[in-house]
Amino acid sequence: MEQPAADTIYESVAPVRSPHIREMLAYWESKRMAGRLPRPADIDPTEIPRLIASIVICDLEDDPFRVRYRLAGTRQVHILGNELTGRYVDEMGWEEGPFVHRIFARARDTADPVFGFYHWGFRENTPGASEFGLFPLSEDGATVNRVLGIDEFFPEAGSPVFGGRRRL
Repeated sequence: MEQPAADTIYESVAPVRSPHIREMLAYWESKRMAGRLPRPADIDPTEIPRLIASIVICDLEDDPFRVRYRLAGTRQVHILGNELTGRYVDEMGWEEGPFVHRIFARARDTADPVFGFYHWGFRENTPGASEFGLFPLSEDGATVNRVLGIDEFFPEAGSPVFGGRRRL
């Protein structure tokens, strides 16, 4: 996969190349009712077994805006090298933290899915990148208070940490 050189938010789903992200979009759309956003309770990870390892579910808090990981799939934890559940993005010390905040804020502010690509450090200082999709959820059908996310991971070519694989 040809990767963007810089972190980017796609203008639409059209550039998304990951079949997992497209599958998540179809699942999320199937949970919408009469144009209203899906509720967190509508999401059942057992309905998407092929995707569950790569998902995160995050709470969005206001005043100040913060993103807290409610659930992180096993692939997310494996790639990062530590547990995310219960932690806040702004506490992780990630170089890419401001970009991560920006994409979650966009999902909250637009109440639409957000897609893109960003570069970040995997476990054991392995450089990598991720194509992502964020899907807003709402208790009342309109106000975004949680986000369902999925990543497809691309470690740097030849990374011994991930057995030289180019896609995880």
